[in-house]
Amino acid sequence: MITPIFVFTIFMLTLGPIKTVPGFYAMTKDLDAKAARALAIRGTLVATAISLLVALVMRGTAAAWQVSLDELRIAGGILLFIASRNMIEQFNRPSSPPAAPTPHPAVTPLAIPIIVTPWGVVAILLFMGVAAGDPARIAAVIGMLLAIMVLNLVGMLLARKIIGLVGFVTFQVIGWVFAVLQAGLAVEAVVVSLRHLGLFRLGTG
Repeated sequence: MITPIFVFTIFMLTLGPIKTVPGFYAMTKDLDAKAARALAIRGTLVATAISLLVALVMRGTAAAWQVSLDELRIAGGILLFIASRNMIEQFNRPSSPPAAPTPHPAVTPLAIPIIVTPWGVVAILLFMGVAAGDPARIAAVIGMLLAIMVLNLVGMLLARKIIGLVGFVTFQVIGWVFAVLQAGLAVEAVVVSLRHLGLFRLGTG
């Protein structure tokens, strides 16, 4: 059974400030505080709009394409695992040169992909699919999604203080720890779906 704590945890890992804060800090460290604050607000608004679009509109597309919850769970598990591997491997890669500025930085790279990730989109689709037909559960998923966006905004507004307090490397290590947890949840999601589909059975001893 998917519990509210599980939903919130997955949203934190895939859409939350743990990954947003260091990305936003690296993106805005040369901006003045006013410009960084304005960018954080615009980016949060755009990311929230995109997330709600996925939650309220694109779930219908997934249903129309007859994508089952187990299939979405397997896809989400694979994407979560890839994301975890990429996050862990960042420690072994040389630093990338700064990306060229874009015309609309609040949209990209901030809203997409720093805040709204591909695996975050899958998580939204999955949890909205599980909640389908139950207004209270749908409202709970939407409420947690909005809460995550508020946490992202607070994290970005305080990014310089947070990084100054704990250090950029420390924050990366925290992200690495959560990446390992994310990998475990990814494997669990795939195993559960395979079991539901009758393709995987645990031995009874």
